[in-house]
Amino acid sequence: MKKQTNFQSRTAGKCGGGERRNQDAAKVAAALERNGRVSLRVQGSSMLPWVRPRDIAILGKISPGDVRCGDIVLFRRDNRFFVHRIVERRTRDARVVLVTKGDANPYPDGAIAPSEILGHMERIYRGDRRIEFHSRRTRALSYLIAQVSRESGFWFVLVRAHRIATGTARRLLRTIRISQAPAS
Repeated sequence: MKKQTNFQSRTAGKCGGGERRNQDAAKVAAALERNGRVSLRVQGSSMLPWVRPRDIAILGKISPGDVRCGDIVLFRRDNRFFVHRIVERRTRDARVVLVTKGDANPYPDGAIAPSEILGHMERIYRGDRRIEFHSRRTRALSYLIAQVSRESGFWFVLVRAHRIATGTARRLLRTIRISQAPAS
C-alpha cells in the first residue's frame, strides 16, 4: 500500500474556490508523482452536490491516455489546483483535447492538455461514508453528469437555489435564537 500525503491542515481555511497556495501546488504534485496517491481536504464548492467542502478526496496518479469523459481529475494551471469533471474529450489535429467543468459552475473551464492532469478522483470520505468512483454504477452516473453538465448550468442553478435557501434558513434560525435568548 502506498503512503498517502496530506496537506490539508496547513491550507484549511486559507484558500477559496478549492485552490491551494502556489508552494503547496508544487508539493502536492511532487507527492503524487512520488507516492502515486495523495489525500486532500476539499475546500471549494465547484463540484457540488457530488463532492462537498470538507470531504477528504483520495486522488491517484493516472496516465493521460486513460482519462475518460466523466472522470473527476486534478489538474494544475498557473500553480492553482482544480478538481473538475472531464465533460468532453475530442481530438484536434491528432492531439487529444479535454474540456473540464466544475459541476456547480455555469461554464466549462476551457480546453486543457492531457499533460496538465496530475491525477484523478479515486474515492472520497464524507464523515463515516466511503464513496468509490470506480464502480460501474458510479462511472455510468459520472458519464451522465458530464453529458448533462457539458453545455448547461443545470447543476449551477440547483446549487445556487440550495445556497439561497439554506442561507435564508440559517439567518432565520439565527434570528429566532437571538430573539429567544434570555435577557440579562
